[in-house]
Amino acid sequence: MDLRAAKAQLRAEMKALRAELSPSAHEQQAAQAASILLALPQWSVARVVCLYASFKHELGTHLLLQTAVGEGKVLVLPRTQPDGTLSLHEVSDLSSLTSSHLGILEPAPDAPRRDVTEVDLFLVPGLAFAADGHRLGYGAGFYDRLLNQAKPTAFAVGYGFEFQIAPEVPVESHDHCLHAIVTPAGVVPKVSR
Repeated sequence: MDLRAAKAQLRAEMKALRAELSPSAHEQQAAQAASILLALPQWSVARVVCLYASFKHELGTHLLLQTAVGEGKVLVLPRTQPDGTLSLHEVSDLSSLTSSHLGILEPAPDAPRRDVTEVDLFLVPGLAFAADGHRLGYGAGFYDRLLNQAKPTAFAVGYGFEFQIAPEVPVESHDHCLHAIVTPAGVVPKVSR
């Protein structure tokens, strides 16, 4: 099977598994994962955090967004741009988020922009993650391009359900590695292969 087909198959499998979760199980697991992430020392020391508003069947991030604002962190969220990039915008009021053309909540166009090099911690969505830090995203490369511009000390953490941890994920040279993955079951630190 070629790389493109392998990625497509794994994406389809993970989307199906996420869709099978009941709303109550989803909510419970989102709360568990949030408590684990919020206990990380990297969260505690981060001044600027780049989170995202969970979409469809992704592990919920609303509690994380609320906590970031409540703790006085500088919260930035991505906004998709027509050129295929993500711009980062500061959000201090979650009610100001607007729905994108994809149906994803994102900052309003006039929200203050922040530079990617200001971010201390990135929360990264994905469909599958591997213990070596690789992730399988949705295929547009948004986060790979964004993370390649981050400062060297920035902590990039994947966020997903435990079943999204795969023995390995198909990777290409441009795919960016994560430092850890947080699931409702705990933290999966990056291991070198």
